[in-house]
Amino acid sequence: MNSKKRIITATATAVVMCTFMATGCGDEETGGGGGIPMTKSANSAGQAASTAQPVTITFEESMPGKLGVELQKLTNEFEKQNPNIHVQLIFNGSYSTLEQKLTAAIASNTEPTVAQVEETWETNYVQNGLIQPLDSVIPKSTQNDLIPIWRQDSSYNGKLMSVPFNKSAYVLYYNVDDLKKAGISSPPKTWSELEQDAIKIQKEGIPGLGLQGNYYTFEMLLKQAGGQILNASNTKAAFNSSAGLTALNFMKRLVDEHAAKVIGANEYLSDGFNTNAYAMDLDTVAAMSFINNPNIHWKVAPLPKGVTYAVPTAGLNLVIFNAATPAQKAAAAKYLNFLISVPSTIEWAEQTGYLPVRQSALTNPEWTSYIKTHPNQGVAPNELKYAYFSPRLASLYSAEQEMTTQIGNMLAGRQTPQVTLQNMANITNNALAQGKLGPVTRLSRSRRPIVGRLLSYWAPCAMEDATGAPP
Repeated sequence: MNSKKRIITATATAVVMCTFMATGCGDEETGGGGGIPMTKSANSAGQAASTAQPVTITFEESMPGKLGVELQKLTNEFEKQNPNIHVQLIFNGSYSTLEQKLTAAIASNTEPTVAQVEETWETNYVQNGLIQPLDSVIPKSTQNDLIPIWRQDSSYNGKLMSVPFNKSAYVLYYNVDDLKKAGISSPPKTWSELEQDAIKIQKEGIPGLGLQGNYYTFEMLLKQAGGQILNASNTKAAFNSSAGLTALNFMKRLVDEHAAKVIGANEYLSDGFNTNAYAMDLDTVAAMSFINNPNIHWKVAPLPKGVTYAVPTAGLNLVIFNAATPAQKAAAAKYLNFLISVPSTIEWAEQTGYLPVRQSALTNPEWTSYIKTHPNQGVAPNELKYAYFSPRLASLYSAEQEMTTQIGNMLAGRQTPQVTLQNMANITNNALAQGKLGPVTRLSRSRRPIVGRLLSYWAPCAMEDATGAPP
C-alpha cells in the first residue's frame, strides 16, 4: 500500500466553519476562481480563506498516463487560484488497487480527504456514514446543471453524495475502410444492420465485430431488448424473460455465424480494434485514447438500436470522507467545485476523451467549436438521453463473474441460451437472497489491470432513488 501520509494543517475553527458553510451555499455561478461558485457569501468566504493557514488535502485517484498528467495540470491551476490549499495526488495503478487502498485506510482510520470511487463502494460508504453529503457545498445551480443520469448516479435518497468526474458512455467504433470494402456505406443503426454488416465484413476476411462475452454485454443487449435486470423492488431477477432470451440469442447468433470475435476476460476491445483484428466494436468513448494506429481510418457512431435505445455509462465519482478535518472538507469542497466547473470539465474532456459532466458545457462555444474538429467526441453526448446505470445493489455484483462464466459456456456451445438464462437467474436470485457482497476484484466493462490501461468502469449497487433507470 502506498506509504504516503496525508498532511493535516490546523486552521482556526471559526474561519474554517465560515469557509466551509460558504463554499457551496450560493445558487449562482458568476465566474471567478476558475469555476468556483461565487456568490456574495462565497466571495466573503474566499476573502476569509485567503487569510487562513495553509491546508493540505489528499486525493486517492487512479488516472494513469496522460489522464494523470491532465489531472495534475488541473490541480496545479486550482492551487494557483487557491494558494493556501495544497492537493496531494496519490496514484493507484488500477481500480482494484484503489478499492483495496481505501478499504485499508477506512479500517485504520486513515481515510484520504477525497477519492475516486465506483458506485458500489460509494453505496457502502453512504450506508456506513463514511462520506460527506454534498448538497450544502455544491451549489444548487451546479447540481441542476449536472448531466441528469450522472446526478442520479451520485444521489442517494435524494441527497447528493458525490460528483461525477471521469465519465463516459458507449458508442459504436467502426473501421471506415473495412465497411467500404464490404460495400457498406454507413454504420449500422439497428441490431439487424449490425448483424448483416458483420456477416458481410467477415466474408472479406476479417471478423465484423469484436464482442466481450460477459455480463455487461448481456445487460446492455437486455436493456436494448426492452428488459430489466431486477424487478421493481430489487429482490429478484427479472431478466429470465423473452427480452433476456433475445439478448442471449443475438450474442450466440453473432458467434455462430462467425460475424463476431469473442475476446477474453483480460483482453480489451480497443486493443483489437487498434490492430484491425475486427472492424467494429462497442466500447466507451474513453477508449479513443488507446486507438493510435495511423494505418486505420476509423469513426464512431451511436450504439445500434434493439427494440429501443439503451446506452451504458461508465466512470467514477468523487467523494469527500467524513474523517477529514473541517479545514480539509472546506478545501475539498472548493476543489470538487473547481473540477466540475464548466471550464474544467470541458478541458478534461478535450484532453482525455471523457465527457463533460455539465449540461451547459455541451452548449458552451468552447465545446461546440471543439467537436466540429473532433466529431467523434460529439457523438456520445447525444446518446445520454438514453443512458442508464446498472442497479446499484451491492449483493448483485458477486453474481457477475458467475454469470459471465455461464455466457462463456453458451458461446462455446456447451449449453443453450435457455439453460444459460435460467442458470443466470438462479445465480442472481441466490446472491440477492444471501446478500453476498462479492469479491474485491471485479470484472469490469473495461478491465485494464496494467498501469495506463484502466479507463472506465460502471458498477452496480442500489439505493432508494437510484435503481439504474434513465431520468
